[in-house]
Amino acid sequence: MIRIHLIVTLVLALFVPVASASAPQQHPCSDPCGVPTPWQDFNSFTLKVTTAGQPGYSQWQGKFDETTNDLQIDVENSQAGSIVRGKILMIGGRVMAVQGPIAEPGYEIDALDAAVLSWQLVTKILGRAFPNGPASVNPAQDVNYSDTKTGIQIATQSAGGMIRAPWHVVGKLEHLKPDAIQFDLTFTSPNPGDSSKRNTVMFSGSLFMSANTKIDDQLGLEKWAVFGVGPQSRKQGNSTIIDYSAAPETTAYRTVADVRKKLEADSYSGERDSSKDFTGFWKENCEDSFGLQIMHYGTDGKYSIVFCGPGGCGDPAVRGQRTFITKDPHFEVVSEDELRQKAADGWETYHRCTKDTHPLLKYKQDK
Repeated sequence: MIRIHLIVTLVLALFVPVASASAPQQHPCSDPCGVPTPWQDFNSFTLKVTTAGQPGYSQWQGKFDETTNDLQIDVENSQAGSIVRGKILMIGGRVMAVQGPIAEPGYEIDALDAAVLSWQLVTKILGRAFPNGPASVNPAQDVNYSDTKTGIQIATQSAGGMIRAPWHVVGKLEHLKPDAIQFDLTFTSPNPGDSSKRNTVMFSGSLFMSANTKIDDQLGLEKWAVFGVGPQSRKQGNSTIIDYSAAPETTAYRTVADVRKKLEADSYSGERDSSKDFTGFWKENCEDSFGLQIMHYGTDGKYSIVFCGPGGCGDPAVRGQRTFITKDPHFEVVSEDELRQKAADGWETYHRCTKDTHPLLKYKQDK
């Protein structure tokens, strides 16, 4: 099971209802669980999460920029009367910066996952209750919606899971202005360890549009911990484990602009080669439960490459690496079924295990 190393008990409790994404679903999920709704069109949010029967809270204020793939989140966690604050940046979707004691060393990406998965859950709840989006909501609207058949799937490239049906949400929505809506929701779902018990989580906050969501290029990074984000490999016994995670950057960046220059310098994507087709699902070992989804993207001959596991795949439009592969300096084409990809500590070899880009991925059961 994907482990979400969260840094406060409250946030951990939020994800107790989320079973492994490899768990069998109670009802076909392709449409209600996967199709974006207008609730995900907002580029900014505030969100406070509390759990019934537990002290403390987690609170985030975030904004996304589709053009640059930037993400900015202010974090506040409260536990046992102690409040911890910090900030998270994702620059260009590929370099992460953290400020403040909000993440356990080695698990920095979990602080980002906690915020993004919580935002996903709220927007998916609202999308199920009001599928036509905010425009279908009265200026002040009561919420009372249940689903007895279909769960809610949430996933980033590094974590994910399933909240199983039956679930129920009550609360209120209020339009603050045409491009902003406030919510106060109480969400109840089964306790996975004891189906006779229910978990109750409260969400409050707002979804709105901001005029400028790009991270300031002149923002200094000297006081930030900076990480490269992507598939990271590590040795465990005789095996190689690959996680989509954050690893400390070896390059010293003075400003956000320096990061952008480095990302641009690394962005040469090779040359089109119509004699080969790399479409499929690639793994270092075809028995692994994770790997790379390679699909055609756009009309110029490029591919999108995203990391996938039982928790799901990244969105090619947002997270996908766009490349021709052939003559891309980050890849070496051994054959149409074998590629080598440059990693932080050398080269990793991938084999095309199937031409199916959406194979069923399951975690190996512990013996």
